[in-house]
Amino acid sequence: MRRRDFIKKSCLSCAGILGGISAVNILSGCTAIPALKITSKSSEIEIPENSFLPEQNLLIIKNSNLEFDILLVKKKDGTYNALYMQCSHESQPLSATKSGLYCSSHGSSFDLEGKVLLQPALTNLRKFKVEATNGIIKLYL
Repeated sequence: MRRRDFIKKSCLSCAGILGGISAVNILSGCTAIPALKITSKSSEIEIPENSFLPEQNLLIIKNSNLEFDILLVKKKDGTYNALYMQCSHESQPLSATKSGLYCSSHGSSFDLEGKVLLQPALTNLRKFKVEATNGIIKLYL
């Protein structure tokens, strides 16, 4: 084998391995987040605590009265965050992953507390008041 061919094959092999590792890392962050459709005519939304799947800490709440969905985050201390999935930059919908929220329109990203991680957004996400009692989570819109 000529030196040039050896280097070419070695580089292609390394690129393939690195590309495979990157693809696995990217896809592992793309697991689907369960969604729950809830109809509510009041300014409160009630969600059973058992709506969270085992080993899941995120739940997307869909409500026909709201333009955007709500990401309900179950924190390690047993409390919850409810984040409106509307980008604070130019009111675009956000995509949720297990590590945060992302705006595909302009690239802003937010953590699971709703704080800006990456601009152009400058303002944190809108949060809703949440109370959990007797197996029911209440969101106050």
